[in-house]
Amino acid sequence: MRLSKMEWIALIIVFFVGLHFFNKYKMENEPIESSFGTTHYDLEEKAPVIVAFGDSLTLGTGVKESESYPAQLSKMLGVPVINAGAYGETTSQALTRLPHVLHRYKPDIVILEGGMNDILHKRERSVIKENLKKMVETIQKSGAKVVVLGIPDMDLIELMIASDINLYEEVARETGALYIPDVFGRVLKDEALKKDYALPNAEGYRIVAKKIYEELREFIL
Repeated sequence: MRLSKMEWIALIIVFFVGLHFFNKYKMENEPIESSFGTTHYDLEEKAPVIVAFGDSLTLGTGVKESESYPAQLSKMLGVPVINAGAYGETTSQALTRLPHVLHRYKPDIVILEGGMNDILHKRERSVIKENLKKMVETIQKSGAKVVVLGIPDMDLIELMIASDINLYEEVARETGALYIPDVFGRVLKDEALKKDYALPNAEGYRIVAKKIYEELREFIL
């Protein structure tokens, strides 16, 4: 059966109208990835590369590797968390080491902890803040999202005051990073959760991991 000219025109119109609505439906239903607060990863397609970067608090000095906070967080999230902690490191040393870690692992998310050794050695708070801010900006330039963990003032821990030093929240606010407060303070003021003056024990690290998990899981699950 041969179609008339008008029938052919009608079919062409129907085709293009259908194509228009199909493309509109596709655009409206595709997931959109933007800032940290709205990025979700489909773990069936791609597990995000998460790196925990920091000093002894991240490394888990004094406990088994499986008891460090990155290892315990990995179990909670159900995805690998790479432990890139370094014993005794200052923020100046960390700033030098960071590019190598980013190049090696190419992370999607970096959990940044640092400054404890600077604080213990009474270094200028302004220097700590400047180094941390540079680290956050370096991570962001690599394309990864940043999670900043607060550190308490160790001079006040013995007085049972565990609030984070203000500079951590300031760094997060000024760079747009995600800030998780009171991660270590509530552990380090409790003798039952510490291995020594400045380091948690295995149970302390479990509580640290749980706190980070509760804040982080909505962004990757």
